Amino acid sequence: MLRYFAVAALLVVGTFVAVTAYHRYSLRIRVAGGRATMAPRPNASETPSRSTQLVLRGDAPWALSALPECLIQVQEWKGTMRYVRSHIPHGASAIAPPDVLHYGDCTIAIHGDEAFVQRGKDRLRIPPLARFYRMESGIALLRSTGCASPACASVLRVYASVRSQP
Repeated sequence: MLRYFAVAALLVVGTFVAVTAYHRYSLRIRVAGGRATMAPRPNASETPSRSTQLVLRGDAPWALSALPECLIQVQEWKGTMRYVRSHIPHGASAIAPPDVLHYGDCTIAIHGDEAFVQRGKDRLRIPPLARFYRMESGIALLRSTGCASPACASVLRVYASVRSQP
């Protein structure tokens, strides 16, 4: 018990000393503006950079979400396959592979249970198990982690088309 009393007393005395030092020495922090040495302007000595555009390649379950020029993700659900399927938009029809879809400057080639997205030099693969659904305002992508059980983790993403090409 005596030990707790000593610790409490030490905390009270320490706080008292810190507050007294603060008020006695009138510690003040001042923040003031300074004068710039020159007016802000672009540096004329540097040449404009010619950045090379990186080419995207690889597996990307999120590929359509990363290309807003083609499709804009408007909704997403994550959970079991049963839960996610209950959120497929009404009136959506399953797209039977093989099929090719065009949205903006993107081409989506559906082969079996995977898809390949191409935009310019970018080539991304949406790995299996991916199922696509056509709606009048865009598409829906239902993707599961690879097992066929209804308890598997799944993701449903609904995309609105920016501009469709025939």
